[in-house]
Amino acid sequence: NISYNHNEVIRMNNGIPLFTGDDINLTKVRVNAEGRPINSFYGYVVNGLFQTSTEVNNYAIQVPGGTAPGDIKFRDLDNSGVIDDNDRTFIGNPTPKWAFAMNNTLSYKNFDLQFFLQGVAGNDIYNANRIWQESMSIPQNQTTKVLDRWTGEGTSNVVPRAVYSDPNKNTRHSNRFIEDGSYLRLKNLTLGYTLPNILSKRVSLDMVRFYLSCQNLYTFTNYSGFDPEVGVTGVDLSTYPLTRTVSLGLNVKF
Repeated sequence: NISYNHNEVIRMNNGIPLFTGDDINLTKVRVNAEGRPINSFYGYVVNGLFQTSTEVNNYAIQVPGGTAPGDIKFRDLDNSGVIDDNDRTFIGNPTPKWAFAMNNTLSYKNFDLQFFLQGVAGNDIYNANRIWQESMSIPQNQTTKVLDRWTGEGTSNVVPRAVYSDPNKNTRHSNRFIEDGSYLRLKNLTLGYTLPNILSKRVSLDMVRFYLSCQNLYTFTNYSGFDPEVGVTGVDLSTYPLTRTVSLGLNVKF
């Protein structure tokens, strides 16, 4: 089965956008606005990293006195020469365009194989975990991605410098934390074997079946977080991942 979804906010009171959801890093990242999908992600657009002091001086003012080489450049969308709230825009859609699944059972002689595939496509995830796991602004554990951080001119144009307290606000809501949320998951896989009747009859049983089953066996995805199945909000903030369960079993019919 497969389904296609398109949603759009038709009308808001006086056309005023409504920011929604919990505060993350002191601000909200989701908004409902006319002509946009419900709960769209809203924030700044990344434009690489400053490599030299000259670039900082010739660019739009981001945080007076707080910006330095190695910090993120955010796009000045309104060309005002200052990076402020007016430079925020729609940066992602948390709602999948496609949802699909397939359930099937295959059999050959005394063997049977059951599997269930499930997935979504066309949605974005706001990986809010990375705000703290890649901020390098406070003394706590970080992911290995920060090993590729900016340490001098030309060393990186993606991962900013490590600096205490984040003076340039590199962790403000932006498309830096937007990721493709598409995935295909093998939710269940079961391999079974049924003893031939001649053997089961010897122990006065009608049927004996052994099976090996695994739930959440594997997920095909480009998402860097623990689990792309984060819920309808599309925000991954300390979402506990689904566990993989392997079990052995025996079915007996008298």
